[in-house]
Amino acid sequence: MQTLLAKPVSYDHVKKRNRDDIKYIVIHYTGNVGDTAENNAKYFANGNTRQAGAHFFIDRKGNVFKSINLNRTAWSVGGAKYDDCSKTGGGKYYGKCTNQNSVSIELCDAATKFPSKTQIKAVAKTIKYIRRHCVNAKTIIRHFDVTGKKCPITLLSQDDWDAFLKELSV
Repeated sequence: MQTLLAKPVSYDHVKKRNRDDIKYIVIHYTGNVGDTAENNAKYFANGNTRQAGAHFFIDRKGNVFKSINLNRTAWSVGGAKYDDCSKTGGGKYYGKCTNQNSVSIELCDAATKFPSKTQIKAVAKTIKYIRRHCVNAKTIIRHFDVTGKKCPITLLSQDDWDAFLKELSV
């Protein structure tokens, strides 16, 4: 795993936390086509002005970059619950999963296609890494499950999400 750590003093939203308080691992997607883990990690670690981010970025080739330490929060699951959650089924973890008690993994180049086998293997290894350092991080969910945001777009259907989780085998 390659590391490009964010500078915690740069952003007031990257706060310290106890790793024992982390309960959730949240899967996102960057929304981009052809992007890489390295490009995203560099942006979020060094040039981020959006007050957003994730702990890990994983691309289709299985490259993993860490941009925020596990003992720090990332602005990744906050915000208001989407109005259409009662129709879409999203938002079930709203108010339960927060930036403070979650670790976020962004899937790169997954806006138009299901994650690659290599990418899924890298996600599984990253989850095992997270769980070694955050022993209570037992629940894997989508950003969709927190706010109802259609993220990750290729894993919104329950069948696709279940297939992804089965391939993780964690």
